[in-house]
Amino acid sequence: MVVERQAGQLPYAATFLALTVVVIIVLAGVTYYRYAATPPEEAIVFSDASFFPVKSVRLPAVDTPGWKPVSLPHDWQKSGEPGREGWYTMEIDFKVPPNRLWGMYIPRVTSNVLAYVNGEVVGRGGRFRDPVARNGNRPLYFSIPNSFLVKGSNRVFLRVKAAEGKAGYLGPVYLGPDESLRPVFQRFYKIRVNVVEIITASLVLVAVLMLGLWSVRRRDSLAFWFALICLAWAVHNLNLLVVEVPVSTRVWECVRYLSVGWFAVLLVFFMNCMLGLHEKRVEYTITSVMLTGSIALCVIEDTDTFFSFANHYWLPLALLIGSYTAVRIPYAWWKSWNIEYFIAMCAGFPILPVTLHDWMQLNGYISREHGMLMQYSAVTVLLGFTIILLIRYSRALNESEEWMHTLEARVEEKGKELELNYQRLRKLEQDKVLGSERERIMRDMHDGVGGHLVSALAMTESKSLEPETFRELLGSALMDLRLMIDSLDQTEGDLTAVLGMLRARLQPALEESGISVRWEVRDIPVIPDLGPSRVLQIMRILQEAITNVIKHSRADILSVETGETADSVFIEIRDDGVGIPEINKEGRGLRNMQYRASRAGIGFVIRNTERGTSVKLDVPLKPGNPQ
Repeated sequence: MVVERQAGQLPYAATFLALTVVVIIVLAGVTYYRYAATPPEEAIVFSDASFFPVKSVRLPAVDTPGWKPVSLPHDWQKSGEPGREGWYTMEIDFKVPPNRLWGMYIPRVTSNVLAYVNGEVVGRGGRFRDPVARNGNRPLYFSIPNSFLVKGSNRVFLRVKAAEGKAGYLGPVYLGPDESLRPVFQRFYKIRVNVVEIITASLVLVAVLMLGLWSVRRRDSLAFWFALICLAWAVHNLNLLVVEVPVSTRVWECVRYLSVGWFAVLLVFFMNCMLGLHEKRVEYTITSVMLTGSIALCVIEDTDTFFSFANHYWLPLALLIGSYTAVRIPYAWWKSWNIEYFIAMCAGFPILPVTLHDWMQLNGYISREHGMLMQYSAVTVLLGFTIILLIRYSRALNESEEWMHTLEARVEEKGKELELNYQRLRKLEQDKVLGSERERIMRDMHDGVGGHLVSALAMTESKSLEPETFRELLGSALMDLRLMIDSLDQTEGDLTAVLGMLRARLQPALEESGISVRWEVRDIPVIPDLGPSRVLQIMRILQEAITNVIKHSRADILSVETGETADSVFIEIRDDGVGIPEINKEGRGLRNMQYRASRAGIGFVIRNTERGTSVKLDVPLKPGNPQ
């Protein structure tokens, strides 16, 4: 079979290397576990004892009928011992009594023990009434004072009671000096208790983090399923950590079994989510079966029936579901060689064998010497999922960087295109503006200079050429040309600058006329849209008005005043002449002035006053209709 590998998939060499690392980690863990469980050589090992299967709170006499010799470890399930409680006794002789603190080390007991040395209590593992204290996962250590050990024969009694639904068990018992035996106990306690506490706390922490991630990113359902897996696993681990259970045995065991079964179900949902599978029929079937089993666990009243159903039906069903997951993930990896599938396969690899080990131990198929082991497989699962998250995070960063580079390149390319289009548009706009300005200048020349020149040309062609009139026409044409040139200057919307240019042009004529001129020009606001066309029309209107004053008003004083209102500025030209005769109010000059005002979008009012004539222009500060 030829498997094609795509970009980003795991090569064969890396696969072999990763498998080697996993094997080394497992072997290292097993080796250290054996090292931690090995007692010191100087310890006294009780491998033989006498057992009395009786329910009694008092020390039984050694000569009481019913004692029988047993070998340690002693598994009540295999030997068929009745009941859940019994007594052990062991004897040791000292030629010289110890002169230092001794200790008793019990690596494995199910579920609780009360220890006596020469009739004196040296330690107990907790509560003996139901629910019995659970020490099945933790080693016990009792200190033995010097005064308790004597020269000659010393007798040790152990009262052992199993929790409801469990068979009693007692492993080897060790006696020795405290300074050499206690470190062995502490080392093994760290493995059996402290490590499990750290694992359980890590599971809860990871579950909270994953639920937080899922709450802000709902489409990332992989984090949701993994959070539920961690919570189910943490609940299962409580059975290994809690000694004095706070509820009844039945409730406690029901929660423990449910956590194992639904852990297997959650593994299926997690696997399907990670592999991108849409097996709704399988998921519905598994969920329905486990719901039915869960209801059965909760409603079964008889204790023996409950544990028989849990151990012989519920747990095998959970193992079967877990086996389905253990097959699908390697198959998916083999088909795709995806690195995430491979990591998930390696991380979940220890779960199935240790779960099978715990189930076989629970049912008495193998020795209970090492206790439950499923809790330790959480280390590889947490490590594997962390690596998967890091891979996804780094992949997302790489993809984001690639997209950023691509986006930057596209933005740069589009920027160049926009710049080119902008240059084209600006050229077109300039051409349009130039064309419009050229058309405006031609129109203004036609309306002003052109009209005067045509009149002058017509006069030259006629027989009645009057020099004075001809000179006046040429002067008007020249003045209009000068006004056109002045209107092209950049006034930046300053109407006072326009008046200054007009004054410079008309000052000679005003001085020659003998009329006294009063320039009452104040600072006025800038007019934003005061372009050349409007400037020219305003200058022509003012030039026409002032020319009319010089020619026809017979005035002595001419006033030019500026000011502002709420929404406009005004220019007013007043004289103290004879006013406008009625016959001239509809004349061509006034129509021209009104026409120019309408073209410039300004208000125009001309009227007779008590002392002459007033011409007023209102220029809006904002674009709009003239007043």
